Amino acid sequence: MADPESKRDNSVSIQIIVAIIGLLGVIAAAVIGNWNKIFPAASSGPATGTVTVAHPTRPGGDPVGAVYSKGRLIVRGTWAYDLDSGIQSTGAGADFRWDLETVTKRYLVPLNGAGFMVVGIRDFESVTGRDLEKFHYSSQKIDGSNLAYNQIPQGTVIAYKTNEGRFGKFIVDDYGNNLTISWITYQRI
Repeated sequence: MADPESKRDNSVSIQIIVAIIGLLGVIAAAVIGNWNKIFPAASSGPATGTVTVAHPTRPGGDPVGAVYSKGRLIVRGTWAYDLDSGIQSTGAGADFRWDLETVTKRYLVPLNGAGFMVVGIRDFESVTGRDLEKFHYSSQKIDGSNLAYNQIPQGTVIAYKTNEGRFGKFIVDDYGNNLTISWITYQRI
């Protein structure tokens, strides 16, 4: 006849094994669910986003050229960015800096001769190449403070002319200390 003590030890061992298997399953699910956060895609610098660079096939009748670059970009506070290439940049290539002066005071600051214009909250696709050529661009900083008078809340479209002379537009997809933007820069014609 089997010893009751060995049956109890065997039952405890099975419970421990089942608990370990369950724990491994939870850990595996967490790793798989967060794979892109644990192992982010390689990038050329601290900026994250996607960049597509296309070269010209001019769209019918639009005064600006074809799409030069486009993508989605996370703009980190206090860093400068180049909208021709869609990357974090320093020096002469940068078109703007997202300045965080205080916890609430934030500014989009044009750099190196680039100009910007706040179009406002509107459908991104409705801003055409003809519009981009007609806008009046400014090198003045744009108030993006986390206050009632913020000029660039989520959903705002901003038109620009890069320091390399290309027209483009971006929309603020997500607003905060970091901005997430989707941009399109057009080829010069």
